[in-house]
Parts: sequence; structure tokens; C-alpha cells
Amino acid sequence: MKLLSVNDLSLQNEGYFAFKHVAFSLSQNEIIGINGDNGSGKSQLLGAIADYRKPDSGEIGYTPGVRIGYLPQDDPQVIEQKMGKYLEDIRRLSGKLAVRKEQLQGMITFLGMTPYIDRSVQQLSIGLQQRVAFLAAVAGHPNVLLLDEPFAFQNNKSTLNMLDLLQDLRDNGSGIIITSTQFNSEINQYFDTEYLLKDHTLSKISRTKDTTVESLLIFSVHPNSIAITKELNQYITANVNNLIEMKVPVAQKSVITKKMVALNYKFEEVRNIEN
Repeated sequence: MKLLSVNDLSLQNEGYFAFKHVAFSLSQNEIIGINGDNGSGKSQLLGAIADYRKPDSGEIGYTPGVRIGYLPQDDPQVIEQKMGKYLEDIRRLSGKLAVRKEQLQGMITFLGMTPYIDRSVQQLSIGLQQRVAFLAAVAGHPNVLLLDEPFAFQNNKSTLNMLDLLQDLRDNGSGIIITSTQFNSEINQYFDTEYLLKDHTLSKISRTKDTTVESLLIFSVHPNSIAITKELNQYITANVNNLIEMKVPVAQKSVITKKMVALNYKFEEVRNIEN
């Protein structure tokens, strides 16, 4: 089901086009990646979709019931609250459809933010503040999530953890748009659709199949481990000395790990491999 449609959208800044005649749609269970150089109009496009900017022409159609979460590239607000209280306030203000309190706590831990829970947000580093802003955007459990350069100032582990959270949102029916000046091949694997914003025009990127990134998952077998399903068995590449190796698409890493843990296999290690 489509969540929003952008139709013939154009926006000018002081007489110059940021973008023109942009048209695309976002559906449930879809992650869109938009590449573009600095100043190409990515931020203005997301701002228009989030209803923070008024386009000069065209229209954006929203499906009834759409709830938007938005992470702008530059957020001028200064947040003096302690990080934990700030995120909990955001969660409560988002109403009944927000993530549960324990889910928010789990996400805070997953992104390595627990040590800073009683620190004022404004006292955190730029990278940590970016993670707080990311968590604030997802705390309301939006079904449309707009993220402008969300991986800026993040190390590889934090980026992959953020992507795992986004994949979980996607698998539960949300649609997500992510912009960046450049995505590496590992991040690209999470996208269902890719676009390039260049010369004020948005163009769809055809995927190349020469290079794929997969994850090698390793699990240990225990006496209470349950027989592996046929669905999961197709990914097994080795089963020796109570260790199971599985080669899976990087975008399926989180889902398959959860299924194996549910069958009482202990997760031991993950490595990304490029073919």
C-alpha cells in the first residue's frame, strides 16, 4: 500500500531551483535511498515531504493515517533535558501508537546510549546527539520516516545498528526515506529503491548485480536447540563441531538472527563478506 505520492514537485530558493518536477512514491515495507551532492536539494525535498517547506508547484498525497517521523540534517534546537527523560517525553507525547517504554529502553541500549541516559543532550558529542535525534524520530513508531544524513558522525557499528532498527520498522509496515551524499555498498543492500538527485532532477538508479554484500552468521548449538526450519536451512553453509555458519543477505541479517535465537541457538559472531 502506498503511504505517500510525490507528484510533479518543484521548489525554488531565491529564484534558483532546488529541485523540479520530482515524482515518486513510498509504500509500506519499503526503504528508499536518495543520493546527491551537497546542495543538490535533498534536504529541501525531505523538508517539503515533512511539511516543513512549501513547494512552488506540484503536490504530495498522504494516505489517511500517515504518521511522519523526521530527522533533519541540521536541527537548531538546544536540548537541555537529560537524554533519557527527553526521549521518554517524546515517546509519551506520540500517543498510543508509540513504541512501548521497554522498547525505547532497548533501542537506547542497542545504540550504546545507556551510559549517557542522565546526561544533558546539549553536553553530548555531535555523533551522540545525532543518535538521540534518530531515537526521537523513531520513538513515535511512525509509518513514514524521513531521515536526512542519519549516519553522519557515526562509526560502522552504530550505522549498522541503526540500519537494523530501520529494517525492523520496515518489516512492520513502515516506509522510510534516507538521504546522503554517498552510501557505501553495505548500506545500499538495505534499500528497496534508490534514486539520484542531480541537476535538480530525481532519477531512479538501476541496481547493479556485480557486487553483493552478505553476512556470515555463526551460531552455537545447545542441548535445547530446536530443529532448524526449511526456510532457514537454505542459508546454512557449514555445520561442524556444534557451530552453524549461515550466509545471508545483509538486509536479512537481523530477521534471521532473531529467528535462530528463538530456536535456542546462541549467536556468536557476524562478518560481512563482499562477493
